[in-house]
Amino acid sequence: MEEQNLTASHLTYFIIAGIPGLKDWKTQTALFVIFFLIYTITIIENFVFIIVIAFDHALHSPMYLFICNLAFLDLVIPSVTIPEMLYYLITEDNSIAFGPCIMQMYLYLSFLITESFTLVIMAYDRYQAICNPLLYPTIITTKHAFRLCAFCWTIGNMEAILRVCFVMSTSFCGPNKIKYFCCDYSSIILLACADVSIQSAYDKIMSLCIISVQLFLVLFSYGKIIIAVSRITSAEGQRKAFSTCASHLLVIGVFFLALAFVLISYGVPEISAQVRTLASIMQNTIPPLVNPIIYCAKTKEIRTSIAKLINKSKTSI
Repeated sequence: MEEQNLTASHLTYFIIAGIPGLKDWKTQTALFVIFFLIYTITIIENFVFIIVIAFDHALHSPMYLFICNLAFLDLVIPSVTIPEMLYYLITEDNSIAFGPCIMQMYLYLSFLITESFTLVIMAYDRYQAICNPLLYPTIITTKHAFRLCAFCWTIGNMEAILRVCFVMSTSFCGPNKIKYFCCDYSSIILLACADVSIQSAYDKIMSLCIISVQLFLVLFSYGKIIIAVSRITSAEGQRKAFSTCASHLLVIGVFFLALAFVLISYGVPEISAQVRTLASIMQNTIPPLVNPIIYCAKTKEIRTSIAKLINKSKTSI
């Protein structure tokens, strides 16, 4: 009966399947504790990052504007899905109303696509800084950086709104169990009563195109950077040039490797649904968790700013 909650011809709520095969209370409690700690640390890290960059005028440059934008996205992406998932882990209530489910789908898609394009823009920023150092201050101004961030948010919102239009124009009159840990577009559209082959094909083709274009632009930017750095005669100069890109390369690597693992897991039949779902959850939580750590470890200016903020807090106390 729980999968057939119908009005005249429309579902009023969905059931979130969560992580398949997890029925015992001990495992669910252990996962709740683990993901609650990860989520809490993630929120604190990225919130501190935003505060540090906002209040330290020495960090008011385009590069740190991009990092601040990334930290905000890393703050909101897990906040859209993880609290709800934690609730499902410790309660028997796995239902979510139709409206909030579509809103969650929209926000998650919008933020995730925006983050992926933000990483591409940050690769472009590093390309300009190293390959055109003399023209960099005039090419990547603060105003231009804001425009690039706005462009990323516009693309993310447009793609998410289009998916919402697909869902809202489709009738749902049968099964309502989403076989995922959150309201995911691909899982929701499969529950439609009508033929959704066109929508599913568009989603797969567009996702492939977006990822391909993003990887090409990132590889192109860093290919140019490697060529430019190889022309630097001094070893110290090469080290400094590469050190400015190391943190961003690691962040890109974590994001796209996690995404690649999820995509590969869905293409390998031998991988269980439980492993695929856990991989998707990790892709949702690990990049936002490690990104601040990477930037803190690899960027001296951020470490210095955090230290100053701690010292000011101590003095105030």
